[in-house]
Amino acid sequence: MAKDVKATKTTVAKTNTVKKEEPILAAVVEEPAKKAPAKKAPAKKAPAKKAATAKETTSVIVQYQNNEVNVASVEERVKAQFISEGHTAASIKKVAIYVKPEEFAAYYVINEKFSGRVDLF
Repeated sequence: MAKDVKATKTTVAKTNTVKKEEPILAAVVEEPAKKAPAKKAPAKKAPAKKAATAKETTSVIVQYQNNEVNVASVEERVKAQFISEGHTAASIKKVAIYVKPEEFAAYYVINEKFSGRVDLF
């Protein structure tokens, strides 16, 4: 470190100018004072929520000319018809249902491969 100080003095003497050197600030990291670990109180269990047992459901109902049908029941009929054709329920990956009330029918496509029709009402 002594060599650095002499080099600075030599530089100042040769240039005949005095440079004000800014002190280099070292980052000071203070560790928080360690506290004695507090004794933990016994954990209390939260009361069971009623919302977990009661699920919210949405029902979509199509009405047309004094007739109505729940879309969930149409989906069940589509899957039942697909299974009755010899397929397994586990093979169903994707279902698209097209409801056409003016034809009183719902058309479906399962797994982008199998298609069919079920009556709405």
